Amino acid sequence: MAVLTPDTLAGLGLAGIIERMVPGVGVSLFAHVADLRAAGAEGFVHFFVAAPVLMEDAAFFLARRTHTIVLVHGGEAACLPADFHTLDVCQSEEALVRSVLRLAESAHSRHPQAPGHAGADRALTPLTPRETEVLRLVAAGRTNKEIAARLGVGLTTIISHRKNLTEKLAIKSVSGLTIYAVMHGIIKAEEI
Repeated sequence: MAVLTPDTLAGLGLAGIIERMVPGVGVSLFAHVADLRAAGAEGFVHFFVAAPVLMEDAAFFLARRTHTIVLVHGGEAACLPADFHTLDVCQSEEALVRSVLRLAESAHSRHPQAPGHAGADRALTPLTPRETEVLRLVAAGRTNKEIAARLGVGLTTIISHRKNLTEKLAIKSVSGLTIYAVMHGIIKAEEI
């Protein structure tokens, strides 16, 4: 993923959030489109781009609009060319994470054959039905104790299920598990 913004501090912050949400993803920071092109723009799948940078080379991003997320401040979205995804960066980190999850979910719902679409991936998940249910409850913000009570099992059973699902998915963080759950249709972003 590429983050394009002349605001280095904001770019580093967003890159850090993305890296925490999707462990193992590579995020590169650029101040201008020319820097991105010099680094090999075709090597990036998604572009998080500040509105002023978007205007530096609108044609470049228009050709990649389905993979471009424009970073806006409040009502700036009305000033942009149509059909771009936007992300309001003037919100709390928790709200920002939810907005990114909604963007990911929205993108997958428009492309049902894309990797990560609920219909395509639910059958491919390596988790058992019980592990999937535990994952759904973890992503919904429930504690181990709450999950055990809800499923009518012991706390050690839930701990065991969580250990198994984190090992199978190779994801240790709750935010990473939440991303996986949303991307695989186990939970909807608005349920988080």
